[in-house]
Amino acid sequence: MKAASGLAVLLLALSLLAPGNIHAQSNNHWAPAHLVGAQQRIIHSQETGRDYRIQIAKVGAPPANGYPVLYVLDGDGLFPLAALLAQGMYMRAGEHQATPLLLVGIGYDNGKLLDLSARAEDFTPASASYAQSGDRLSQRFGGAGAFSRFLTDNLRPAIAAEFPVNPHQQALFGHSYGGLFSLHQLLTAPQNFRYYLISSPSIWWNQQRVLQDFPQFAQRLAASPTRPAVRISAGEYEQKLAPHLPANPDREAMMQARRMVDASRKAAQRLQAEAGQPLPVTYQLYPGQTHGTVAFHALLDGIRWLFAQCQTDQDCH
Repeated sequence: MKAASGLAVLLLALSLLAPGNIHAQSNNHWAPAHLVGAQQRIIHSQETGRDYRIQIAKVGAPPANGYPVLYVLDGDGLFPLAALLAQGMYMRAGEHQATPLLLVGIGYDNGKLLDLSARAEDFTPASASYAQSGDRLSQRFGGAGAFSRFLTDNLRPAIAAEFPVNPHQQALFGHSYGGLFSLHQLLTAPQNFRYYLISSPSIWWNQQRVLQDFPQFAQRLAASPTRPAVRISAGEYEQKLAPHLPANPDREAMMQARRMVDASRKAAQRLQAEAGQPLPVTYQLYPGQTHGTVAFHALLDGIRWLFAQCQTDQDCH
């Protein structure tokens, strides 16, 4: 009994030390949960006119050259998973070849996992027309330029001013519309990030508008001081219905028209073909995964991929 009682006291003491746990002493009050090891701040962007919820997690001690940084779009939903995956792998760093990492989640200050309207504007490239966007025309589109300026000209310097970061080891992860933005960023400003983790990009959007960025890609890449490494992935059931689902001709037709799998694979092939010089591009198809589940696999393997890249890059240490 004494041992059990001592353990209870220890657990209570630890709970009282937990960040933000101001109601820990009350047994009948539910308080908002907090992600262990993470911090957040609301940052306003003059470029987009929006407030962003920025979450930060440090994994390990900073290397001599500063932390490599992974920016995670749709951070409200995906940052907690990314942080837990990276922290979990770093706990057994030798097994996973894990290296220190700073994770930055970019989300919205509205208490939701996804702000569908805000991301529709922030993550889509400017277009002559949005009539064929395949989405609700009540939404606004085409704000990728403004969001890119916020990300690279404002947020990154703000992070660097408070945390020791390696400016040459910056990575970007995006899924769906976030993947569309990541691909657009790669094609139009490849120098902005060293690593691009592109999960199920919505290449179909607005009659494949993002493919218009390809013709100038080789020229922009040649002018970049570094050659980025790219990882593109998609899920098997993003282009066809999962076999356990009932027949749905309308949805099947939409999935076939969007061709998420084929478009992602062809984008990876085209990046390599048009780069002018060999460009490290990895493509992975996840069997049995849908648009709603594949991001989790892409994050796990993407972080592993980042760790492997860092192991072979002396600038990362």
